Amino acid sequence: MRIFSFTLILCLLTLISQGQERELKLKPKRTDKFIHMDGLRVGLDISRSMQHLWNKGNRYGTELSFDFELVPNLYPVLETGWEKLRMRQDYVDYSSSGSYTRLGFDYNLLVAEHQKDMDMVYVGLRYGFDFANQQVKEYLIPNYWGDITGSFGRQNYNAQWAEFVLGMKGEIFKNFFLGWGIRGKLKLNQKDFDIPHVYFNPGYGPAEKKFNFDFSYSVYYNLPFNFRK
Repeated sequence: MRIFSFTLILCLLTLISQGQERELKLKPKRTDKFIHMDGLRVGLDISRSMQHLWNKGNRYGTELSFDFELVPNLYPVLETGWEKLRMRQDYVDYSSSGSYTRLGFDYNLLVAEHQKDMDMVYVGLRYGFDFANQQVKEYLIPNYWGDITGSFGRQNYNAQWAEFVLGMKGEIFKNFFLGWGIRGKLKLNQKDFDIPHVYFNPGYGPAEKKFNFDFSYSVYYNLPFNFRK
């Protein structure tokens, strides 16, 4: 009787184990190979209008961004904006302004829990360029024999740089996002003048620096249309 009972229990355990193995084999492994975002996401960098709080001079501007998910987790990005810098000091009155554009992509590192999870932590690369002008409305050079004053007319220039980006975008309401990014900017090419030297590049920052750090904080809205259909 004991042998029969032991045999019956062993058979039941074997059947249960085989059933669990079969169930596990039927369950597909969770992957992140689906499209999270069907539409086009439009962003506004609200930190561009507050740069004077942490940058030298009266610096302000505006920037728009556009991105979409081309293939799972890969987002082509277009960023374009305008910036102006005005510096009034004891010996110089300098201004610079212009437009800039960045092209690149972001790659989402975050593993989504489900297909409608659009939160992302990303790394990205950008190529940036600008078209700008500068003007020295007045300068003063103190001199024993008398101060020297003068001005420089408008000068047009441009620059190119590469950017490395680390950031996140989180959905706070349906199709509405908040996000921030930390940017490292490496200057590639710069048009300059003998007098005066270019001091500021819109979209890049201080022109005399080969490498700049920057921070951005943006709001986004995903235009909910499926262009893949």
